Amino acid sequence: MRRAKIQVTGLCRYSYPSQVGAFSNTGQSLQELRAELYDDKRLAIRQFFFENIVVPSVRAQTEKDFTLLLMMGDHFPEPWRGRLLATIADVPQIKPLFLPEGQGHMDACREVMLAERDMSADVVSEFRLDDDDAMAATFVESLRKLYKQLRPIYKLNNRACVDFTRGFLFRCHDDGTVSYQPCEARLWALAMALYQSPDSHRSVLNYPHMRTWRAMPVLSLNHKPMYIRGAHENNDSGIRERKTDSFRFKLENLPALAERDFGIDLETFEANWARTSRLVGHK
Repeated sequence: MRRAKIQVTGLCRYSYPSQVGAFSNTGQSLQELRAELYDDKRLAIRQFFFENIVVPSVRAQTEKDFTLLLMMGDHFPEPWRGRLLATIADVPQIKPLFLPEGQGHMDACREVMLAERDMSADVVSEFRLDDDDAMAATFVESLRKLYKQLRPIYKLNNRACVDFTRGFLFRCHDDGTVSYQPCEARLWALAMALYQSPDSHRSVLNYPHMRTWRAMPVLSLNHKPMYIRGAHENNDSGIRERKTDSFRFKLENLPALAERDFGIDLETFEANWARTSRLVGHK
């Protein structure tokens, strides 16, 4: 049997000001939305997570053949624009996109994903990664290997999903400290990927992640931690609202696992969060 050609593409939305009302932002106009999303304190926190969680996990991938589209607005301000571009300058897998602002959010996401499609591929595997989350070093490699097992199901349904349920919460507190929590959750957006035909007119963003099981077969796997979710003042309430469980794990083993499986040095991570917390005025 010929080995299938699988294109792997991810999307990371980085403070993109789409149409007013797309998210739980308070801005009532595009100008107000920009002021909210581009606030220096907010961007300092976003940059911290992007530099210390997202980028290390992208660099650590054992399979290098993939693309992570980094979706930003065309008014994304300096000095944050320059700092972000410098951060990814040596990471060819991350492709920055500066889009016109104020577009319909789902339309903009769909367009950038479809524009990246390789029509010579047999299958496209798409995932989303928030700008404060990490994927395990074997994430992309696993997506390609798992297709062999999923292929019969995929052929029957023209789409399928894999859901990695086990990972960690890295909760960054306002006092500059960090706490860690083993976590099991179903259908969290950062830990799942879809398989579709390259000529499909839908992308991973067109499927509400918590209802993916209604649209396609889902393979859930909890064999090892496959994600880190950053928790902080901008997203903490949403995380608390999600139903999660825990799994048995000795936290004294976390520094070695974080370095090996995510490319994250916890000592550096904690020091950088303490510094960022002071800079943004946390007590």
